[in-house]
Amino acid sequence: MVDANLITHTRLREGNEPRCRADEAISAAGLRVVRNRVSILSDITLKVRAGETVAILGPNGAGKSTLLKCFAGAIRPDRGELCWFGDSSICSSGVRRKIGLAGHEPGLYGELTLAENLLFAARMYGIGNPEKHVEGLLAAASLAHLCDKRVALLSQGLRQRATIVRSTVHAPPLILLDEPFASLDSHGRAWLESLFESWRRSGRTVCFVSHDAAHSRAHADRLVTLDCGRIVDVEEMHQRPPLARRSA
Repeated sequence: MVDANLITHTRLREGNEPRCRADEAISAAGLRVVRNRVSILSDITLKVRAGETVAILGPNGAGKSTLLKCFAGAIRPDRGELCWFGDSSICSSGVRRKIGLAGHEPGLYGELTLAENLLFAARMYGIGNPEKHVEGLLAAASLAHLCDKRVALLSQGLRQRATIVRSTVHAPPLILLDEPFASLDSHGRAWLESLFESWRRSGRTVCFVSHDAAHSRAHADRLVTLDCGRIVDVEEMHQRPPLARRSA
């Protein structure tokens, strides 16, 4: 059943603003995205609480990746409003620094080594002692032995892991992931599952797109299902199974 307190499908009148609250990592009201006269998203209204993990589910073409890009500020909706931690300006450097996006485009430079890619990102975010910071990230991701390898030569699974590390190099409080478990082998999945637990313990907010209901139920506090660009269901995961039973 859809929780009426979390989801509405009423259109916003011109000039209406969502109620932006600092304890909400994302506040979306009446989002609509149209491409080539085709509606990709229609009247999406959703609030994601700070510290919550939300899985976005639905069939191919449901609008999941488009919604995630809206949440990242990479796509500007044709209609509707968005707020991040109470701030409605995605142009604000403060807002952008709070968001980490790992999408289908890896955001990595193939001709640079893995370490060079992460160093570039760390310096871009003004992280102190970036060399030591990157060294720690590579070690935590079990990628230290590949630090001098060009990204173009990495397998798809390793590039996926590197993309996630790159997107969170600045420890953002809001992490957005598009099919994060895709292409990962068993070691990569175990690493990402441990990351989900670490993010939860540290109070980070995570939204991830998935086709995998098992992974979604294992890691999410709430499941949001899209179909034809609309939210058709929201399910609260009141009792999440213990970690030992969530590794499959």
